Amino acid sequence: MGDSPFSALLSRASLQDVARLAGVSTATVSRVINGSATVSDDKRHAVQRACDELGYVLNAAARTLASRRSMTIGAVVPTLATETFSRTLAAFQQRVHEAGYTLLVASFGFDAQVELKEVQTMLEHGVDALMVVGRTHDPKMWDLIERKRIPCVQAWAQDPHRPSVGFDNVAVARQMVEHLLSLGHRKFAMIVGEPSFNDRVGDRIAGTGARLAEEGLAIPAHWHMETDLTLEGAIVAMQRLLRGPTRPTAVICANDLLAFGALLAAKNLGVRVPEEVSIVGFNDFDYARYMSPPLTTIRVDLAQIGDFAGAYLLEALAGKRPVGLIETTTELLVRGSSGQAPSGPE
Repeated sequence: MGDSPFSALLSRASLQDVARLAGVSTATVSRVINGSATVSDDKRHAVQRACDELGYVLNAAARTLASRRSMTIGAVVPTLATETFSRTLAAFQQRVHEAGYTLLVASFGFDAQVELKEVQTMLEHGVDALMVVGRTHDPKMWDLIERKRIPCVQAWAQDPHRPSVGFDNVAVARQMVEHLLSLGHRKFAMIVGEPSFNDRVGDRIAGTGARLAEEGLAIPAHWHMETDLTLEGAIVAMQRLLRGPTRPTAVICANDLLAFGALLAAKNLGVRVPEEVSIVGFNDFDYARYMSPPLTTIRVDLAQIGDFAGAYLLEALAGKRPVGLIETTTELLVRGSSGQAPSGPE
């Protein structure tokens, strides 16, 4: 048969061929290729199927020159190792992919200089828009982004000065403390990641301290445990809390992974939860309800954060003026890991 039909079509397929097979006009094909938001989903999908069937390969360089867009969106996140960001990224990718964009992802390990470098790399690759996490960044990052004049949204944050999608970490921390105070707890500890470049954890530490101060309480320095965000780190931190001369009756963890480690440490040391110590988390990871006992935590709609961030950037790219401060959903979930404070000396 000679050359394969695919090879022939790859070399000869034209815009007109794609339009004919998709049942649309060549103008519609051009709009799909250029990433226009004015094309309906059914027509966009028909054009994409026709391109796939005909082997029509888009000339990315030509498209970029014509539309001034690369059809890529970048996301720079602290880590990909937990549901905290991986689930958010999955929803973000789905949202931008439906509009014809490809997602580029980088992580920076909570290091401001690494974040700056990764953002610079994204901008050098010509991303059309960018999602970052939190509101604390090297000021040079904003200089780079503003020079490129592309939309950028901060996820997991509430920032009155720049576009952001998230919730009030101070408020949710106060809500958890209120729950534990209502159970009679007066001796509090925290297990957190290092907050030096994590404004979300910093806000929750501040909210916790502020609510306790209203009751004349505080977390002693030796009960404020900073560790890496690993199960092993949490186990070691909780062991130190439980083996001390006195024990807290309530341990607030920065996320559910740390709470899981705290629960394991308590079980290994024969300390009953919640009879002797209450342990609470944050995020409501998939496994939180299946822990023993089930974990009291703050549910964060991780997918909603990604979906709303993607929607914001797509509206900005379409020339609209989307709302710059978007609040996402949280909910206190009371389960078996929190209970009445034990009576008597600890």
